Amino acid sequence: MLEKLAAGAKITSYCTKCRLNLDHTIVAMDGEVIVKVKCNTCGGSHKFRDPADVKKPRAPRKTVDAAKTAETLWETCLAEAKGKERVYDMAGKYRVGDIVVHNTFGKGVVRKVYFNKCDMLFRDRERLMAAAG
Repeated sequence: MLEKLAAGAKITSYCTKCRLNLDHTIVAMDGEVIVKVKCNTCGGSHKFRDPADVKKPRAPRKTVDAAKTAETLWETCLAEAKGKERVYDMAGKYRVGDIVVHNTFGKGVVRKVYFNKCDMLFRDRERLMAAAG
């Protein structure tokens, strides 16, 4: 025989604060439907969530290793670069394809040129660097 539920009865629900299926006390009902419950563990009130309906956490997506991708792109750009190789200077003017040797980041290739800036691709990642306009 089915148990008749009423306000004040105990029921298992998914707690949104604890993020677990825990014992709750029914606070409000709309006819036969449980509307609001109170967690017996943390005391938080929220609408009733059936433990069977709670979604399981998704597994994280597989990501492409960004460092490997940047390094492969760097090697390709370095092989295709036709500009002259020189030491990085903030006051220097650069063109797309120039090879730049930076004292911290190492060897890089100029990919894009903006007003007073340029994108340089180094072994680990692309960086926005200062340059003469």
